[in-house]
Amino acid sequence: MDAEQLIEDMQSDIARYIDDTEIVERVRAGEINRERLQRLVTAEFYCQEAEFPTYGLLIGSHRHEAPAQLFGFTLYTVAKARRLLRPAIQAVGLRPEDLNVAAAGRLGHAVSLPALLTGPGEAALYLLTDLAVWCPVFAGLADVARGVDLVPEEVVDYLDSWGSEPPSEVTDGTAEVLTYALAQGENPDRILETARQVERSSAAYWDYVLRR
Repeated sequence: MDAEQLIEDMQSDIARYIDDTEIVERVRAGEINRERLQRLVTAEFYCQEAEFPTYGLLIGSHRHEAPAQLFGFTLYTVAKARRLLRPAIQAVGLRPEDLNVAAAGRLGHAVSLPALLTGPGEAALYLLTDLAVWCPVFAGLADVARGVDLVPEEVVDYLDSWGSEPPSEVTDGTAEVLTYALAQGENPDRILETARQVERSSAAYWDYVLRR
C-alpha cells in the first residue's frame, strides 16, 4: 500500500464523518444561542491549546524535513487562526484570559492524540483527515451563520478563515510524509486505524458544543 492508497482509503470515512456532523443543520434550524456560540469558541481555544505543544513535539520527535515541514506549517496555521479567534471570543462576551485551560481535558486529550504516536505517518494522515472534515463543516457553518443576527461577524470570519478544504501544503505534505513513513517501515493498517479515530474526537468536540 502506498501513500495515495492510504489517502484514498479514508475518503469514504471522511464523507461519513461530515454527514454525521449536525451543527450546520442545527444552526439552519435556528438551534443556536449565545451559550452554544461561547462553547464553540471555547472549544476552539482549548483545541489550539493542545495543538501548539502537540505539533511542536512531533517536529522534535521526527527529525526529517518532510514531517518537519508538514507539522511546522500546521503550527503556523494554528497560530494564524488564534489571531482571529481572540476577537471571536470577545465578540461572544468572553475573554481569552478567563478561559480555564484545566477544563480542556476532554477535548485536549482528543486532539493531542498525534503527540502520543510513534510514527509520523499516523500523525500526518490523522491531521489530513481532521482538516478534511473540519474545513467543509466550518465553511458550511460560516455560510448559514451569515444569515443569523445572533452570530457575530468575528465568529463568521474565524470559521471562514479555514477555507472549504485543507490547504495544499497539508494534502501534498501528508502524501510526502506517508511515503517517507512507509519507507521507514510504518504499518499502513495502523496508520488507517489511527486516522479513523478522528470520528471519536469529532464526536467529543460537538458533544461539548451542543451539550446533547
